[in-house]
Amino acid sequence: MILNRASPQVQAKLRHELAQSAVARAVCETIDQSRDNFEISTDAVGLEARATDRLPSGLPNRGRIKIFSPRPGHTLIFFYKRSLVPYSRDRYSYGGVDLKDGELNPGDIAEWLAFVNSGFHPEKRPAHLRRAFPFEIPE
Repeated sequence: MILNRASPQVQAKLRHELAQSAVARAVCETIDQSRDNFEISTDAVGLEARATDRLPSGLPNRGRIKIFSPRPGHTLIFFYKRSLVPYSRDRYSYGGVDLKDGELNPGDIAEWLAFVNSGFHPEKRPAHLRRAFPFEIPE
């Protein structure tokens, strides 16, 4: 479920991003059908969702998934956590998935979201995740 969907800024962001990306549409549909909670970031390039449910340890989940297209026909899914240092722009990468148009397997989306919701637990790592992700990731 997208907790902040009612926000006008989130609605505008979703309209814009979902019109441009079949992958973003599929991920949002899966989030909407999920019992796990996410919030959409309105100030990010591409579609970015943050897991909001607490981890089994009781700690807040800082996991994020970012979906963006560096060029037409090519979509990247990036998994990361932001730094806890308030003034830092650092991001801690947990890898990514590189997709060409038509390569999306709907079953993979559930793996991606489970990975984010687990706080990036190694046992939940998606099958096609690449640790070396040689792309510039926009903020």
